[in-house]
Amino acid sequence: MLRTDLAADLREDELAPGVVRPDYERYCFGNVPDTVLDVLGADARRPLPEDVFGGVDTDVQHVVVALVDGYGYEQWRRDYETVPLLSALTDRGRVTPLTSVFPSETAAAITTMQTGRLPCEHGILGWFQYHEATETVVQMLPFTDYEGTPLREVCPGTDSSWLVADGQTAYDRAADAGVDVQVVVPETIAEGAHGDVALHGATVSGTADIASVSETLRERLEASSTPTYAYGYFPQVDAAAHSAGTESDHYREQLRAVTESLRRNLVDALSPAVAERTLLVVTADHGHLDTTPEENVAIGTLDDVESHLERDEAGRPIPAVGSPRQLQFRVRDGHVEALRSSLTAQLDCATFDRERQLDERVFGNRRNSEVFERRLPDLLVVPRDRGVWYDDHHDELSLVGMHGGGHPDEMLVPFATARVSDLRE
Repeated sequence: MLRTDLAADLREDELAPGVVRPDYERYCFGNVPDTVLDVLGADARRPLPEDVFGGVDTDVQHVVVALVDGYGYEQWRRDYETVPLLSALTDRGRVTPLTSVFPSETAAAITTMQTGRLPCEHGILGWFQYHEATETVVQMLPFTDYEGTPLREVCPGTDSSWLVADGQTAYDRAADAGVDVQVVVPETIAEGAHGDVALHGATVSGTADIASVSETLRERLEASSTPTYAYGYFPQVDAAAHSAGTESDHYREQLRAVTESLRRNLVDALSPAVAERTLLVVTADHGHLDTTPEENVAIGTLDDVESHLERDEAGRPIPAVGSPRQLQFRVRDGHVEALRSSLTAQLDCATFDRERQLDERVFGNRRNSEVFERRLPDLLVVPRDRGVWYDDHHDELSLVGMHGGGHPDEMLVPFATARVSDLRE
């Protein structure tokens, strides 16, 4: 069942025109980790409303979460009739739209999935963040500078604890309740600095391709004699959307590869006894908004921006961080309104000063961590339908699919669930 009425309600609740409000209290991706813990009998702070499981038997021993990075609810609604696994989940299970967290991007949302904490708690507010000690912009998940050099080489003594505010992960809480946690991710993630802190409490397996993720999930479930939380991460659809857009053949090919691997190597291959005791969840961290690269905007072409930015020790303006769909500016004292006026005159965007970000609980409605408060921008700028970034870094402006902002195509994600045995022909 596809819950289109709820999607309309979530879409209409806005922080600003064209910017969907994260539904942190109820139907939010940020509540998925606690929902899994709740099903498995572990301590859960805020699970999703019970109706996400309407008609689905949750009296299970295992939960397997397949996270398809970048596969939004709008894309599911468009594609499900022609994709066998999605069709089976829609017809025999329950598909509930959720909002992503803000920002609707991988660095913030995946950290939420792994830690069970909202961005205001864990403190990662975008792919790009500013590192004060080196006065440079850091790519958060690979933990490198802008050029790809590991931050530990740029600034010896800096470790992964800088990335995320201290606290338990969702996997720690599951393990404390006697749940076996198995995480299956690409090898680069399994071995990365972000995983050192965000994957704590889990047994982590690094894999090399799509098929091995599904196969490893199946093997871990069949080998377990205790309640198990198995998590598999698929980045391929997101990469295809970035490079070619959500309407492209490449995107459809990657979606087919991921879903067919899950269907053949997990759903159909899992032993019947284990399939009866296993709940499958397919979800995503965010969707994608297709842009026209030629219409994306280089910050350097905008008038009257740099003069308002805070300076580093050498007197250089501190660049915007976040991502092309949600720009975070450090602003000189007394210059917020001037920068806001300049940007809104040149861009179709929503803006939020610090006070409004906190009042609206843009990054979450739990207690703010010190890391979050240190990174909270003086001015948050959310373009409505374009990417806005620096044209000399990472070819960000050449991407077709983008995310991070508040458009419904970015902000709405699926939470699809069914017992594995019910998905078999």
